[in-house]
Amino acid sequence: MSKTPQCQSCGMPMNKADEFGIETDGSASEKYCIKCYDNGQWTNGEATFDEFYEISLRGFQNSNMNKVQKYFLNKMYTKKFLKKLDRWK
Repeated sequence: MSKTPQCQSCGMPMNKADEFGIETDGSASEKYCIKCYDNGQWTNGEATFDEFYEISLRGFQNSNMNKVQKYFLNKMYTKKFLKKLDRWK
């Protein structure tokens, strides 16, 4: 059984084709989600690690996830977790 790809910028699982970012040639990115990467560029410009973390965390907290999902996301989505992803190494 193969592991679900995970965005190497924000950590979001990418389960469907429309969740993958887009390269400049129109092909799907193998590493980044559409929320982070589109047309070969970062969607949030060249945000620093700390800026990106704050933007992403706020986005998750303001999403339509239920309280249980938000609780577990807040426990999991730490700077330590994010620093393990390829974009931030």
